[in-house]
Amino acid sequence: MCVPMGDIILEALSADAKRAAVTFPHAAHFGYSCQQCHHTWDRTTPVTGCSATGCHDMAEAPKTEDGRPVKDAMLQARYFKNAYHAMCIGCHKAINKENEKLQATRMPTDQKMAGSGPTGCIQCHPKE
Repeated sequence: MCVPMGDIILEALSADAKRAAVTFPHAAHFGYSCQQCHHTWDRTTPVTGCSATGCHDMAEAPKTEDGRPVKDAMLQARYFKNAYHAMCIGCHKAINKENEKLQATRMPTDQKMAGSGPTGCIQCHPKE
């Protein structure tokens, strides 16, 4: 298996994307289980991109016939933007919360706090 060591550029699926592509530092995430992000990977077949058919492959948020967002969470997760934001930002916020708990104890510890990643738009999507 070939594991990308450097940065991976994550492009929007739709041509009318409002924000720049994201530079994802893949190697900075090697301390986590691959399945945390590649949640359907079986550990034997090659890993496919998140926007592969049947995964997070919708270029637009799913809507009902009257234009409202669908309530089905699984269908919402197929919209690539929802999937990435929930996974990436959700993980970074969870790390921040754990770090805050650790700091709140004020107990001396040799435990190094986990670095967290960005949680805001321009931190991932630089202005072009």
